[in-house]
Amino acid sequence: SNILNFEADYPGARVIKLEQNYRSTQTILSAASAVIKNDTTRKDKTLWTEIEGGDKITLALHETQGDEAEWVVDRIAGRRDAYKLADMVILYRTNAQSRAFEETLRRRSLPYQIIGGVSFYQRKEIKDLIAYLKLVSNPAEEASFVRVVNFPKRGLGDTSLAHLTDYARKTGITLFAAAAGAEAVDTIGPRARKGLVQFTQVIVSLKEASATQPLDIFVQTILEKIDLVKALMEEDPITGDARKENIDEFIAAAAEFAALHPEPTLDNFLAEITLYTTLDTYQEGDDVLTLMTLHNAKGLEFDAVFITGLEDGLFPLARSFDDPLELEEERRLFYVGATRARKELYLTAARERHRYGAGQAVPSRFLKEIPEHLVDRVDYRSYRWEHGPSRSDDRDSSSRRRDIEDLTPSGTYYEYEDNGAFRPGQIVRHPTFGQGRVLHVDGRGENMRLEVDFPAYGPKRLVAKYAHLTLLTSE
Repeated sequence: SNILNFEADYPGARVIKLEQNYRSTQTILSAASAVIKNDTTRKDKTLWTEIEGGDKITLALHETQGDEAEWVVDRIAGRRDAYKLADMVILYRTNAQSRAFEETLRRRSLPYQIIGGVSFYQRKEIKDLIAYLKLVSNPAEEASFVRVVNFPKRGLGDTSLAHLTDYARKTGITLFAAAAGAEAVDTIGPRARKGLVQFTQVIVSLKEASATQPLDIFVQTILEKIDLVKALMEEDPITGDARKENIDEFIAAAAEFAALHPEPTLDNFLAEITLYTTLDTYQEGDDVLTLMTLHNAKGLEFDAVFITGLEDGLFPLARSFDDPLELEEERRLFYVGATRARKELYLTAARERHRYGAGQAVPSRFLKEIPEHLVDRVDYRSYRWEHGPSRSDDRDSSSRRRDIEDLTPSGTYYEYEDNGAFRPGQIVRHPTFGQGRVLHVDGRGENMRLEVDFPAYGPKRLVAKYAHLTLLTSE
């Protein structure tokens, strides 16, 4: 407001526009300018550069956030012949989005750093949730017990915990067993004793639930049982929303693990998480990839920039839809992100992301404002296997692809509620693996299991009840 009103407040002031850009190619500047010109709350100016031309901007549309992460990391690995990792950056709107990129980078052994934040699995709310999972898996795990026994608060102080520890050591039992029998510990007050007993009862009930519930559903059961989101909001209302987004992303991680592994048990999930958290202690060299939010990117520059999650509701955020000033701030963030690029700019979006639940996202409105002649658009969404992204496994990815005519029946597709409808030869779509062909079917109803061949992943065994398959059928 001060800048926009300056000339009115100081009549006769001379305005000098700094329009020459010394960083980006003209293609990148033209795209950024096309978006920012729709911001009505700014001084009009047109950036130009002596760096003429430049590569077109790449816009890649993906089916899932996992596909998006794989594609981005593939491109980064493929550009290492031209740039160092330190000369490239992955930008996102919210911190929770880092999880898919971090996991993919670790699988590919590519070093990275997060600017302005900590690694996904080192965030407090994630460590709290993991501690609950570990305690359910092994109630004798004392480090996890100590971390969450009073979170959310149960009236336990350091003194009560010290007395419980002394009792456990003297009697030769675990902290969990001591807490379960806390009524016998007369050095602990009645309120603390009650809280300890209730805590162990919660863990026991969760252990029973873990034996029957799918992994992602079980994680949600924990959240509901201990009301973790409410506790996070009460602990720090300012960061509560961001913490909730991280919790939602953890649920997405559990769902992906359940879909991608033939035995998605709690112990196997914890083993994979342990691998990720152990890698956090590894000290990398100077040539590391940077991950950060768009807010943290101001003032920086890179040879290649990847702006991810360009979907309405994520970037721009949904809360900006009804507030013109908020929307203009989102637009300025896009402008900042795009103009961090010196040579190459990549824009990505996904149709399916956990934050949208069962719904599907639409590409960001900002993408529609970029002139088509500046963009190379690639679409990896449903039925587009002929351009499928390469995978990091040991198979020849080209041998796993199928022609689009081979995999796509003509007609419409829709959700099938009746698990008995699946049979060998049908074409289905999975939210993580994409499109594939049913090879084998065992059982019926809730007990039905399928073997499905997915071109980019190979055969997968799925439980029909939890697979969320879409049956593709001819008219």
